[in-house]
Amino acid sequence: MTALHLATISKLTLPWRRLDFSTLATASLILSLMLAGIPGAQAAQNQNLPQFGDTTSAIISLAEERELGQEFLRSLRAQAPQVRDPLMQSYLEHLIYKLASHSRLEDRRLDLLIIDDTALNAFAAPGGIIGINLGLFLVGESENEISSILAHELAHLSQRHFARGLEAGRGANLKNLAGLLAGVVLMSTTGGSAGMAAISAGQGLAVNERLRYSRSREAEADRVGIDTLIDAEMDPRAMAYMFERLERANRFNTTRIPEFLLTHPVTKDRIADSYNQTRGYPAKIWPQNLDFQLMKVRAMARGNETNTDLIKRFEAGAKNSDPVIKTAYQYGQVLALIDAGRVDDAQRLLDPLMAQYEGKIAFTLAAATLNIKAERYAQAEDILQRALSININNYPLTMSYANVLMHTKQADKAVAELGKLTKERPNDINVWYLLAEAYGLANDVIGVHEARAEYFVMVGNLDQAIKQLGYAIPLARDNFSLTARLRERIKTIHELRRGQRSS
Repeated sequence: MTALHLATISKLTLPWRRLDFSTLATASLILSLMLAGIPGAQAAQNQNLPQFGDTTSAIISLAEERELGQEFLRSLRAQAPQVRDPLMQSYLEHLIYKLASHSRLEDRRLDLLIIDDTALNAFAAPGGIIGINLGLFLVGESENEISSILAHELAHLSQRHFARGLEAGRGANLKNLAGLLAGVVLMSTTGGSAGMAAISAGQGLAVNERLRYSRSREAEADRVGIDTLIDAEMDPRAMAYMFERLERANRFNTTRIPEFLLTHPVTKDRIADSYNQTRGYPAKIWPQNLDFQLMKVRAMARGNETNTDLIKRFEAGAKNSDPVIKTAYQYGQVLALIDAGRVDDAQRLLDPLMAQYEGKIAFTLAAATLNIKAERYAQAEDILQRALSININNYPLTMSYANVLMHTKQADKAVAELGKLTKERPNDINVWYLLAEAYGLANDVIGVHEARAEYFVMVGNLDQAIKQLGYAIPLARDNFSLTARLRERIKTIHELRRGQRSS
């Protein structure tokens, strides 16, 4: 590692503050109530879908919702603990986009954030922001079940519950909304009092009124979500199954109610309605999905169990009679053994999995990780190169490949690979973070500042982003086109900052 790398990257690394999730639960509740809508005299009766020519877009357009959502996303990224797992991110993105393609969403620009918390929760925010707790994998038993939750959240977006709530309220001030969302984030990071004050000032409406209103929107999201599952050829009864298990699991829970149940209360009537909607569809056995089960195991591996306990747990699960679940738990054993440094034992378990499921990216990444752990970087590089020749520009493979290149003093190649990813995933904070590190190893100071700037934009620190680009300009004085590009980006960020302050 070069001295330049140590100097530049140490400044880039930011302390990730872990949230108190007792306050984030409250923030999540209020956010969901806000999305459910602001109550009006006829709100409970008005369950019609948005129609062409209605006044919803006059209150807040899709473009305004998108802008509002991006501001909220920047704040959330800056504060919430996130799961930085490209494989899990890729899996969920593909699943969400599959569901979105069969949904009623008009604007399908979506941003996914995976929150590093084992409690069950999911939310949708205006402008296509989807938030998912790691706990969704731990509670869901099948891909159909977690898809039912995702379809429900997509329905909140497609039915524009936020905009329709504003229309029903008629008195809401659009300029207060960004501050209101920021108040929700503030609650989750400062203990709640300052955020509650911001919300009270911006909203001025009783929480219990919002709760009553939200139930009508929840029912609509259930119905529309089930339609999405049907159109996507997934199990339409999965939503009822998920609700039923949640209701049973929390029937005698007198301590902490999961955030999801606070914002999505499960009742007998709601379960019955979900079953009734699917009455006309024949019963069918839906086989387990291997990719989902692999992600579920990855979520388990991120828990608080000791490595020894994890290995035992996965060994027990590998005796399951279902071949898909058995394979997933064997994969879990591999991950736990690699983490424990038992690479030879991990290799013995991984080899038959790779032979049986040739080309499975999760197993390829495990093989690369195993060789990195053993400091066999040439073997890891070869494994990933061969995989990328088949899966060109694959996100998790490319991120792993760039990491190997950085270990083998091939930082210029890592920069090139990650640079291509930024074109495909310009809103991916993890790519920009790793790219800044690669630029540091490549002794490209201007590149470090540019990548840092994009990182700071994504966490809402626009002043720091402008400073980073300002540091780069004197270094680029002999390059007219580069200087012009840097100045243009500074101008764009200034405009973004003015937009934030005016809201």
